[in-house]
Amino acid sequence: LFEQDAALHKAGYQIAIHGNGDAAIDDILDAFEAAQQAHPVKDPRMILIHAQMAREDQLVRMKALGITPSFFTAHTWYWGDRHRDIFLGKARASRIDPLRSALKRGIPFTSHNDTSVTPMDPLLSVWSAVNRLTGSGKVLGEDQTVSVLDALKSVTIWGAYQFHEERMKGSLEPGKLADMIILGENPLEIAPERIRDIPILATLVGNRLVYGSL
Repeated sequence: LFEQDAALHKAGYQIAIHGNGDAAIDDILDAFEAAQQAHPVKDPRMILIHAQMAREDQLVRMKALGITPSFFTAHTWYWGDRHRDIFLGKARASRIDPLRSALKRGIPFTSHNDTSVTPMDPLLSVWSAVNRLTGSGKVLGEDQTVSVLDALKSVTIWGAYQFHEERMKGSLEPGKLADMIILGENPLEIAPERIRDIPILATLVGNRLVYGSL
């Protein structure tokens, strides 16, 4: 891991490594830190994919190293009940994908789906980040929920930032790419539990209609 990470980092690649358990995350953070010390790169924005069991001390290291996590926020929906009742226990399961802890430390995170394991559904990611409901309808880790606005940022502007693309995409501003979707309802105004059911009326890429109608 150390050798591969250092070689790619030295070659100028932006590194993204998948890690779920906290022991694996320790290894990844050690590898990231060693690669940056050996081959310093200004603003490398290394990425930790999933980061499901990130501890508070690991979030502190991520902040110091400039690492951004990409959380699979729908973990709570798909496997939350089993994590709580079988794999992790209530205390550990309640802090899987610690979104609010990341924000408290000034760490912008992104939300992804694990396609093809799960469907590609950004609104489900937003809904999960806001509600943290399990398949049985129970809230798992209410203290790790985030606001609707922050959840939306995790699939828009923070995603662009994570890949050094915030100057060209991620928000609707003059001079940026005209990539956007038109929603049937305003996620900031409806009941949070309804967010995943908002219809997508149209999709534009480069100001060209590629889905739906206006």
